[in-house]
Amino acid sequence: MNGRENLYRLQHWQLAERQRYLDDLELLAARLRADVENLNREVDDAASSDTNAEMRTAYPLFVAPLLDRRAKLERTLAEIETQVAEARGAVAQAQQEVRVSEGAVAHRGFKFDDRRVRRSRRTA
Repeated sequence: MNGRENLYRLQHWQLAERQRYLDDLELLAARLRADVENLNREVDDAASSDTNAEMRTAYPLFVAPLLDRRAKLERTLAEIETQVAEARGAVAQAQQEVRVSEGAVAHRGFKFDDRRVRRSRRTA
């Protein structure tokens, strides 16, 4: 195996790793969004008109930790979204590098005469 093949394999491996990282981040973001929605439902249920008088008096004690947790989850979600955007950029860059390498490998695979004929067709 020569250096070009090693570079090509390395680029494919890096693309796969970056894609896997992006997928993991997107999955984490989806789970955090679901947790925020669950907390929103819990807060809404605690504030609903169906709650009894005891719950209404305990409402601030019960809801304050939920609101704090929701705020933390929303901050974390914002950070994850930033990381997702950066990871998407890294994946796009890795895909471009792989495409360039594949084009170079395909070009090297042609015989010299084939490349000359293809070049003359482009200029004509």
